[in-house]
Amino acid sequence: MILKRFILLIVIICFNHIAQTQTMTGLATRFNNAFVDWDIYVDSNVEKGNISMTWQQPDRWSDWNYRIGEKSGVIKTKWADDFSLWELRGDNKIITAQPVFSGEPCSWRITDNNFSLELTCRNGNNWNEWSVEDSKRGTFFIYTDVANDPRDWIIDDNLTNDVPFSMRMMLVFLALFNSVPKE
Repeated sequence: MILKRFILLIVIICFNHIAQTQTMTGLATRFNNAFVDWDIYVDSNVEKGNISMTWQQPDRWSDWNYRIGEKSGVIKTKWADDFSLWELRGDNKIITAQPVFSGEPCSWRITDNNFSLELTCRNGNNWNEWSVEDSKRGTFFIYTDVANDPRDWIIDDNLTNDVPFSMRMMLVFLALFNSVPKE
């Protein structure tokens, strides 16, 4: 009887881990040419999520919300209308992001205070392609489906399992935020 319970417990833990490791595969604007509300696609094809501006006013780009299944959180600037320091709160974690070099939004350092990743736009100025290439934690690429059309994005996530979902969400958010027009 104890062995059956132990096996059942192992199966439940494994299933729970598999269910929680959904991988984001792409994003698309919910409405054509409106960059304030996005659908997020995951590998399960059953469920999708969204990321949207909290206050959908033309001048309030500093507050965002996201949700995919049971995972949700907020992304905000640390100080009002200062887009050089972002903070994500979700999954009982706080993730921060700031430019590697002050005033240059093409390279970001993202950290959860345990480790850091660096997100950069390709060739220093190609806003259509962003990447993380870390020798310990793998690679992460996000790029537009069609060049110079920021409405649809493809995500190629090959990061190790120790990179939390909230950090992956921050990578996605930074690529989107820095690549879309703010009109």
